[in-house]
Amino acid sequence: MGIVNFDPNDSILLVDAEVEGLIKGEVRNLRMVLDTGSSSTIIPWDVAMSLGYDPAKSASRKRLITGSGIEFAPEIRVRAFSSLGQRIESFDVLCHDLPEESRVDGLLGLSFLRYFDPSIRFSRGEIELRPKERGNG
Repeated sequence: MGIVNFDPNDSILLVDAEVEGLIKGEVRNLRMVLDTGSSSTIIPWDVAMSLGYDPAKSASRKRLITGSGIEFAPEIRVRAFSSLGQRIESFDVLCHDLPEESRVDGLLGLSFLRYFDPSIRFSRGEIELRPKERGNG
């Protein structure tokens, strides 16, 4: 548990994340947008490929609503995913490339946040993820 600071005046909430590859210890650092409107956490195809994953061979595709329409993105399970001071092992992410103009690598969505009890305090510019209390799923 910890507190991560952000600029409450920015138009987006930027967070750092880390994805672990198929070979333990091999990681890629990502700059992501915390997006409570996204049900899934999304990483770029090239990051997945560079870590030894092959999204094209994924048997699972999830519906993804984008600004340009509906697409189906491959879902892969990464060895581990970390952000906001928390780590989840064996975590499912979607592989999809965001527009280059977005200048971020991906989206940190509800699929990550629902593992925790998050607090976002805009008045202080703080995000905190606490472990869920027992009995809260």
